[in-house]
Amino acid sequence: MKKIVFDIIHLAHINFFKNAINFLHNKGYKIEIIYLDRGKIEKVLKKELPNYKITKIGSYSKTTFGKIFMILDRAIKLNRYLKNSKPDSTAGVGDFILAFSSRIKKIPSIIFYDDFEFKLNFNLSHFFGNKLIIPDSIPAKGKKIIKYHGFKELAYLHPKIYKPKKSIIVKMGLKENNYVFAREVAGISMNYSNLKKDSLLKYIKYIKNKGIKIILSLEDKSRKEIYAPYCTILEEPLEDLYSIMSYARFSISSGDSMARESALLGVQCIYTGGRYMAVNKPLIFWKGIYKIENEKKIIAEIDKLFDKKVKHTWSLRIKKKINEGLADTTQIITNQIITSLLKKE
Repeated sequence: MKKIVFDIIHLAHINFFKNAINFLHNKGYKIEIIYLDRGKIEKVLKKELPNYKITKIGSYSKTTFGKIFMILDRAIKLNRYLKNSKPDSTAGVGDFILAFSSRIKKIPSIIFYDDFEFKLNFNLSHFFGNKLIIPDSIPAKGKKIIKYHGFKELAYLHPKIYKPKKSIIVKMGLKENNYVFAREVAGISMNYSNLKKDSLLKYIKYIKNKGIKIILSLEDKSRKEIYAPYCTILEEPLEDLYSIMSYARFSISSGDSMARESALLGVQCIYTGGRYMAVNKPLIFWKGIYKIENEKKIIAEIDKLFDKKVKHTWSLRIKKKINEGLADTTQIITNQIITSLLKKE
């Protein structure tokens, strides 16, 4: 029985790998999950993947010095774990520590990634990993690079896999298209170190003054009291976050992942995080994501997106794009892992 170790270093990676893990398990592969102690990863893992062995490897740090120690500590613990576990393959997302440790132990590693602009992580993942699997919108080349036509978010949001449930918003007392979904990231990661604290607050106040409800996914819960008078703040883990996103009039997000998730679900999103990302370019070009940083332009776009017809037009457009051939990313994950294991034989 072939054994695969999946490494979870970010909450979003649970969704990314979940369907692939279950598929491979049902095909007879032995699955082990390791994770970085960060936020609610352990709690959500136990909820979403309760039937698998999970092992904590290292703890997340918010400081620069702490991150250096975290990398060293995690590399040591990963080497020890892999020596004892002896997997046939490892898989992670932008996980150069896993790739490095796997290489030392001569274990094939498959790294999935879409953040080309985070150069250090991207280049180290490419260098140490046996394969680097990326969307074809990313302008990177290499013998170990394999590209697919799509987005990592379609590992869990492709229409073959995911259908939103209106019952979720009914339970919350919400009506379709009568609220706005917002996501405020904390700015603690290196990617968002320049993000202003409470950057969405002024826009949330503006939307509320228009008489529209706001449902907020807030990463830094210490800011709850500041946002609470103006919106409903979600508490994770949730039964189904993506149904809440799907039935919103539009979204506004300072985080890039939820901007893409929203757009792929048929809900246009104003992205305020400021990062230029190659993976976002198709969705920006198709008018599913609006990358805007100027306050007046954001307000103007909010006013336009209040029109329900705008959402309807985008929803039809992205459905057509997906039907025309955007990949089911779970299939990409499983195919690449199985292919790697067959080559090892």
